[in-house]
Amino acid sequence: MKWLLFVSLLLSGPASLQLAYASGGSAPNNARQWLDSMSGALQALNYDGTFVYLHDGKLEAMRIVHEASPGGEKERLIALTGSAREVLRDEKVVTCIMPDNKSVMVGQSRPRQPFPEVPEDLDSLSPYYQLRDAGEDRIAGLMTRVIDITPRDQYRYGYRFWVDTTNFMLLKFELKDVDGTAIEQVMFTDLKVGERIPPATLEPSLTGEGYNWFRQEGGGDAPAVTSVQSAWTVALLPAGFKMTDSQRRRVRQGGEHAEHMVFTDGLATVSVYVEKMLANQKEFTGLSNRGAMNAYGAVLGDHQVTVVGEVPAATVQSVAHSVSRRQ
Repeated sequence: MKWLLFVSLLLSGPASLQLAYASGGSAPNNARQWLDSMSGALQALNYDGTFVYLHDGKLEAMRIVHEASPGGEKERLIALTGSAREVLRDEKVVTCIMPDNKSVMVGQSRPRQPFPEVPEDLDSLSPYYQLRDAGEDRIAGLMTRVIDITPRDQYRYGYRFWVDTTNFMLLKFELKDVDGTAIEQVMFTDLKVGERIPPATLEPSLTGEGYNWFRQEGGGDAPAVTSVQSAWTVALLPAGFKMTDSQRRRVRQGGEHAEHMVFTDGLATVSVYVEKMLANQKEFTGLSNRGAMNAYGAVLGDHQVTVVGEVPAATVQSVAHSVSRRQ
């Protein structure tokens, strides 16, 4: 459900700035304030819009309906092209309905894993990225402020945001390769902001009756995921990347629990999986990619090492080759 990451563009950041501007406060005057305002708008506003998502040479169209209320956020995503699918989210549960294979996936709603994740402390990015106000542009007939986040090395991607100058909604987004070319794009073609959201628009058009239902494992005596101190270490990480999570999870039926480590610089995120190989398991070595997502596999003794992230190929390769067992 990679497309879901791109429509979940809610960024971590205080809503207070956006609300102050909407109530008549001064407009943002630098790149950092524009990003803060955008984060608040995506959290605090009601909106109903259609956008296009360009990736891997394919163009998809989707609709998003988002409601912010004292009871929490609710959201519905509907694919308008390709395979029919809907995703519904509230504060507790995410439900994915996929008619093509007659399945429904239900999981616990966590804090969003947005793309990209802009930290509240934007100053922490300055050693690794340059923030720049790139002027104005028109998107969907509306004036926007263009904000660039440019990496200072070749181990991370760049980002470009088009932010509505009136309500600070994100109207367009680009992920840029190390040479500055756009890898993936999201752009609204129609958007209504601030209007009341009719309850019916947040209800699925598909009931899921007669479908196979899959629910996220959790609870009980044998949780699917446990937090651990990893038995493995990564010696070579790009500057600024720090571990934010280390878990043990089962990634394949019949296999042992794999260790999963997550590293981030505040924007880019890299996942490292280390799994003991089964007797009949096929090795994964070398590079694989899909759009902006790169994966690199290496075999270390009887363990499979896989590094995955929306970062350049050189990053996942160097990380994979620096994994070793902790002494």
